[in-house]
Amino acid sequence: MKIKISFVVLFVLLLTSSLCTSACAEEIYNNTDTEEILTRLYRDSGADELINIIPDDARSFLSMLDIEDFRPDSTASFTLDSVIKALSYIIADNYTEPLRVLISIVSIIIINALFTSLKSGGLSVALEITLSTVTVLCTVTIISPPVLSLISTLTETIKTSSDFMLMYIPVISVLIASSGKPLSASMYYGVMVYLCSALLKIVSVIVIPLIRSVTALSVVGSVSDKVRFTGVTELFKKILRITLTFCMSVFTAFLTMRSIITTSQDSLSDRAVKFAISNFVPLVGGALSDAYQTVISCVKVLKSGVGVTAMIAVAAIFLPAVLRCFIWQTALSAGVAVCGIFEDNRTSSLLSSLANVVSSVCAIELCTMVMYIISTTVIILSGG
Repeated sequence: MKIKISFVVLFVLLLTSSLCTSACAEEIYNNTDTEEILTRLYRDSGADELINIIPDDARSFLSMLDIEDFRPDSTASFTLDSVIKALSYIIADNYTEPLRVLISIVSIIIINALFTSLKSGGLSVALEITLSTVTVLCTVTIISPPVLSLISTLTETIKTSSDFMLMYIPVISVLIASSGKPLSASMYYGVMVYLCSALLKIVSVIVIPLIRSVTALSVVGSVSDKVRFTGVTELFKKILRITLTFCMSVFTAFLTMRSIITTSQDSLSDRAVKFAISNFVPLVGGALSDAYQTVISCVKVLKSGVGVTAMIAVAAIFLPAVLRCFIWQTALSAGVAVCGIFEDNRTSSLLSSLANVVSSVCAIELCTMVMYIISTTVIILSGG
């Protein structure tokens, strides 16, 4: 009799304890504040520090878009009008020098054309060649510093963007892993860290010396009346274009296929975890599974917000340099058109070669920006 009474009391105690535990779990789940979870995840993941490593120019661009941090709601006020306004500010800050240089070059070309027109009045051939050489040398003196500055800016832009990506990659990888995609996180981390390091090394060691060599050949070819290196710059531009296209295609295809494979494996693991929590945790498994799903959903929201803001930040790093190259290329092309009007072939060859150099610099910057943005887009979309 005493054994039966003891068993009944023990059963009542266990039942009361389980009901209290279940009620507590339900209360915790029902009182879960998603905003509080997002804030804690935002701080613990290190996403709150990303805005501090963005350079001042890019941060000013983000401020024009009303983006002050990497929170999920930071891009809520992001509109097309704000983008156009920010781009117009960049163009307004960078068109003055190219316009001034273009006016100077056009003035030199017109003066040379005036003196050349005196040939019928007794201007000797030797003096004509001398005037043409002086015109080219004056043009080289004016145009070389900004072109070399654009080449140096390429290195700085790639380095700045790589430094930002190397700080951003661990943050987004942690968020991807926390959202139930550990294999996708490890794959993205390994691929992107290698890409950033290799890209910076290739640009600084191989690409920049090649561009400077092509620039030097362009100047030498324009000064000398015996050789022409316009074909060399055209060949360099075509090879660079083909190489960039091939590399972007291979990288995008590889990252997409790897993301599909790892996402499938992660989805299976995620379902296994939810099943285990729901069925093998006694009494409160259902509540814990719901709480787990709530946290995962918050992580996915934060991951998407941080990823989208990071893509805008990458664009903010590259766009000033890209627009600067575009403005200079437009100015050089306008100079080539003026040379065609006055039949100044040597100056036209110089400006055309330098326009190809600037176009190559712009292509490298654009391709790097697109690769970083595509990689982030693929991993966010494939990760769910």
